[in-house]
Amino acid sequence: MRILQSFFRRIRLKKFFCSSPPPLVSNRSGLKPPSLFTPSLEAVGPEVAIFERVVVQRIEDMLRHIPKSKSNLFKEENVALRNLKENNEITVEPCDKGGGIAVLDTGLYIEKMSIMLQCAEFYITVPGNTENMIKRRIREMNRTALASELICQKVYDFLTPEYMRFPIIYGLSKAHKDLKDPPLRPIVSIIGSAIEPLSKYVDTFLKPLVAQLPSFVRDTGHFISKLEGLQYNPKQEILVTMELEALYTNIPQQQALDCVASYLDDLGADPLHVFILNCLEMILINNYFDFNGTIYQQIKGVSMGAACAPSVANLYVGAFEQRHIYNEIDPFFENVHLWC
Repeated sequence: MRILQSFFRRIRLKKFFCSSPPPLVSNRSGLKPPSLFTPSLEAVGPEVAIFERVVVQRIEDMLRHIPKSKSNLFKEENVALRNLKENNEITVEPCDKGGGIAVLDTGLYIEKMSIMLQCAEFYITVPGNTENMIKRRIREMNRTALASELICQKVYDFLTPEYMRFPIIYGLSKAHKDLKDPPLRPIVSIIGSAIEPLSKYVDTFLKPLVAQLPSFVRDTGHFISKLEGLQYNPKQEILVTMELEALYTNIPQQQALDCVASYLDDLGADPLHVFILNCLEMILINNYFDFNGTIYQQIKGVSMGAACAPSVANLYVGAFEQRHIYNEIDPFFENVHLWC
């Protein structure tokens, strides 16, 4: 019934706001904080009430003829799953790739994560909690943007949530690299944190820039379309694939900001671009997280787990390609038939 209530709520909202005047400051990102407001039936008219009543009656009639579902697990299997869940000596998590499940010794998992976080090139420990400081910085930045009419009230409310959780870090097993002793991919979970809304906001502006990169491939179908009509001579040409190792972790933060600024400058002068860069800088510089009771700060790289991280990484590599791949002065360029 929860899905049905959500469906009815969307209909009521659509009917209730169909004649609302446009806002004074446009919401270019389309983002806004979640709302719990549900218009009453009296406010949306009798036709909506009749529609809801008919739908509920039809669904109730259908449910009367559907047999009750049974669990597809035996009692012993349910007990085994519950015991695994309550076992603190093991850590069960999805693998980084392939859809598999990794079962790790918890002590070994904590040891491997701690060794990774001890690398001073990428992480430093922070004395005390930085949560209030980050909230204050974000609130001041957003207030300035609101006063300058760079963002509307809805965007301000979205970017400045009242209740936040502190980010945490965890590692996903790269079982495709090594089954016996898989390395871990660090993921910073910023869900519900002060940084999450900023990351989503920035990504609404960066995603369209990524789609315009010459090497951009959206999915398999897009790649196939790039190959259509392409003449291939197997005696003279070869297919080559390459991988960037630990790309997200190795991106210098200032260079990432400079790359994004360059792409935004190509769009022309816009005061909003300064605010987007301020948000991105806040995301990169204030990347604090907790692991096993210790607060860390990532001082190099882009945090995997942030919504804008893939776009930032793509734009950073796109700038590299512009200098070294699509540079017609470089003799390497004339030997490339297709690069994507």
